[in-house]
Amino acid sequence: MSSPGQLDLEKGTKMSELKPLHVINVFIEPWFRQEIIESVLTDFSVYSDEVRKALAQTLKNEVKVSGFRNPLTAPKRLLVRASEKLFETDAHFVKAVLNAWTQLFDRYNPTFDKALASLGFKNSTAAPAYADPINAFDQGWPEGVDYPKVIDTVRKEDDKLEMSDDQIILYSILRTGFLPEEKEEENG
Repeated sequence: MSSPGQLDLEKGTKMSELKPLHVINVFIEPWFRQEIIESVLTDFSVYSDEVRKALAQTLKNEVKVSGFRNPLTAPKRLLVRASEKLFETDAHFVKAVLNAWTQLFDRYNPTFDKALASLGFKNSTAAPAYADPINAFDQGWPEGVDYPKVIDTVRKEDDKLEMSDDQIILYSILRTGFLPEEKEEENG
């Protein structure tokens, strides 16, 4: 495993140039963040044993809900609210939540892999496992690719896809490990 500042020999970039997982918050709206957390906390039985254990342990150890020693016994709305704060700042917490969230859509992996490859995406060395949530995301989508193009291509690949546009974009980012380039806003 590389440490920050070491060279990623496959790409020729320094590992420290990678962005932490919680940077995803720049690309998602607060209502969508809440939706992600709510969906993850709805039913733990749908996750693999590994993901379920990691999520439960992370929630118990990291989330603090006033009046509850074990946050998992708190009302869901309180647990979601407390989880949102951590999701904004803690890369390890984001990893546990997004690992669970992606499992809700894993059945679509072939659809996404084919659609994203057709757009010129290559998977980063960190995706989709994100062993190191501090050095997780690379930046830069293929030339000419934007949100509408990703959404349209994925939907054309599977016209029965049961995902919102926001879910498609987030899943695409997590699948490839690449964030879109931040564009400077034009004045005028």
